[in-house]
Order: sequence, then structure tokens, then C-alpha cells
Amino acid sequence: MSRFQRIVVVGGSLAGMNVIQELRRLGYAGGLTLVGEEDVQSPYDRTELSKKLLTGTIDPDDLYLLTTEEIDELDLDLRLGRRATSLSLDPSRHTLTLDDATILEFDALVVATGSRARRPAFMGGLAGVHVLRTLPDALALRAELDSARNIVVVGAGFIGAEVAASVRSRGQSVTLVDPQPTPLGTVLGPIVGSHFADLHTRHGTDLELGVGVQELVGDGRVSGVRLTDGRLLPADLVVVGVGGAPVTEWLDGSGVEVDNGVLCDDGGHTNVPGIYAVGDAARWYSDYYGTQVRSEHWNNATLQATVVAENIVAAAKKSTLCAVPSFWSDQYRKRTQMVGCPRPTDEVCFVSGGPGEERFVALYGRDDRVTGVISFNSPRGLIKYQHLVAEGASWSASTALPDNIIPTDTRY
Repeated sequence: MSRFQRIVVVGGSLAGMNVIQELRRLGYAGGLTLVGEEDVQSPYDRTELSKKLLTGTIDPDDLYLLTTEEIDELDLDLRLGRRATSLSLDPSRHTLTLDDATILEFDALVVATGSRARRPAFMGGLAGVHVLRTLPDALALRAELDSARNIVVVGAGFIGAEVAASVRSRGQSVTLVDPQPTPLGTVLGPIVGSHFADLHTRHGTDLELGVGVQELVGDGRVSGVRLTDGRLLPADLVVVGVGGAPVTEWLDGSGVEVDNGVLCDDGGHTNVPGIYAVGDAARWYSDYYGTQVRSEHWNNATLQATVVAENIVAAAKKSTLCAVPSFWSDQYRKRTQMVGCPRPTDEVCFVSGGPGEERFVALYGRDDRVTGVISFNSPRGLIKYQHLVAEGASWSASTALPDNIIPTDTRY
């Protein structure tokens, strides 16, 4: 039986709602309050914001993960459209203050505030410039897409690459800009990244790689993107996708340790008893990597929520997260799946297929250890090799397996 009688979950994210659902499933009958900055019906599937919602193949209502009836059954004190502003951890009274001056007392608190889109200085305040992190962001972007003629996406990470692919799927022209020499270069490295450069080019996306953005120009509304090499790209709509930052400023001065996310052990506990963190706002310790890792992916949010709920209900720490990070991306109706957390400088070995082919599977490795596996349009291939990452298998032994295909120009 849980020792906590009043639990507050801050953040109406997938991770936050999963904590609540799991607490009720485990039999927790105490008070549960959910504070969410977005005033929406329920947590929603953010993975489709840059894909099906943007292309118009689904409506906003299709994104919601819970019905109104299902939320009612959880017996929550819902505080939607409210933002946490500060946390006080006085020994005799723990309180959370909201932006409407409401003060909530609690015995345990779960940080699930996620991340917000980074806004580089060059964005300025021109109309027609968008980020994509929330449902309102996506709806605002979609509303302007129909009338846009010159669309520029800044940032060729997963969000930027998916947005560019969605725009092309709508039949519109788009230019993808990134200072890296290939799309997804900071995650996948140049070898695998070159495959995605070819993929986008084949589908008609214009690539401006190896060059950054100096400024956005326009009179009230954006009309162009000036690159760091001096060229000016015409643009009447710009999407900036350069990563996210954890929403943790409301914890300043509380005593909860934060460093690019709330620092946690492998069970979601922070340095303050009774305070936990999950999802994009959290950095959990990983035995596999030997350090604290912030992973902004769906699977991570689900697994962490389960572990934290179990530890809240238990009298002492019982559960830990041992899972290897994993994620996926859909571009041009092709699915890319990754297990592990390789560095862009890791060695690469294609064990099935190769860059530019309809499907492939590749391993990443360093220091004679397999650090990741990526599959393109090949889910069975991922299943076949993903155990090598979890086991920390030998790179030399894994890449010498008889059924591996290792092109000499892609193994370094």
C-alpha cells in the first residue's frame, strides 16, 4: 500500500497520464491531481503531429489517447490550462504553485512537463514562422500550408525531416536547411545520413546542407531566409525544428537537481524523497550507458511511467528501468527504426542491404561494442539484430557473422 495520500502529476503528457493510469491499475486509491499547461481533452499522440495531422489524413480528434469517459473513471482533480510556476519543499509542507496563484499540497509529485521547442535568436517575431511541438503548433502550421508557395524547413533532425516529407506528400515544394552535411547527421552520422539525403532528393525536396541560417527577413511577415553563406532563399512559410529543451524552470530554487532535465536514478527517484520525474523532462541513470540519459521518445515515456508508478505504490524502491532506448520515424511512407544510442562518429556496418536501397539494416559500434542498430523499411531485420545492443555484444564478432553483407565502402 502506498505511503502517499496526495499525489500531483505535473504535465498532461503521455508520460504523465501513463503514470496516473498505472497508479490506478495498481490499486492506488488516494488523491490524484493532474496539472497540464495545454487545455486539451486528453494526452494525444504527438508522433503524428509532423506526419498524418500535417498531411490532413487524420483530424485532431483522432490523436486523443483517452475518451472523456475513460478520464472520468480515473477520478482525477484535473487542472488543465494551468502552468506550474514554483515548488516549495518545506519539511512540514510540500506545495506546488500554479500560474493562477492556486497552491496545491502533496505528499508525492511527478515531474512530467516534457520539453518545448528551441527558438533560436534568428526566429524574431515575423508572421509565418512556426515551431512544431504541440497540437496548437501543428494546427497553426497546417492552416497556413495551403496558401504557402515557398516553404523552408530549418533543421534536418527527425522533426524537420518528417515535416519536409509531409509537405512533399502534400505536393508542395520545400527546402530543407541544416548545417550538417547530411540530414539526421547528429544522430545517425554521415554514412546513414547520406541515405536520407538521397531519399529526400528522390522525392523532390531541395536540400541546403552544410550551411546555417543567419536571419529571417521580411516586413511583418517572413519573405526570405538568409543563409550563412549570404544567399537568400525565398520563403513565405518557415518551420524551425532544431530540438527541444526540458521544461524545468519552475523547479528553480526548489532543491530538485536539474541539468538538461531532472536528474534521476534508474527508478525515477530524484534527489528529493517523494519527487519523481518521467518523459522528456527527465534524465534517468542507465546502467547500459553508465550515465544519466534524456530520451525524448514514445517508448521511453511509457516504460518510465510504469516504473515510477510501481515505485510510488511500493514502500521502497522495487523497480528499475533496464530498457535500451528505441524510436522510429516515418518519412515518405517508409519507417526507420533505431535501437540504442550510437554516436555519429561510431563505426557502421550494413548487415543487410545498403544506402539507397529499398530496405537495409545497419549496426553501429565503438570500442568493440555494438551501440545501436537501425533498420530502414525492414522491421524483421531490426528484430533479428536488436539483441546485440542490449547484450553489449562484441563489434568484431557481430560484424563477422556469416550472413552479414558488409560493403567495403560503408564499413569504417
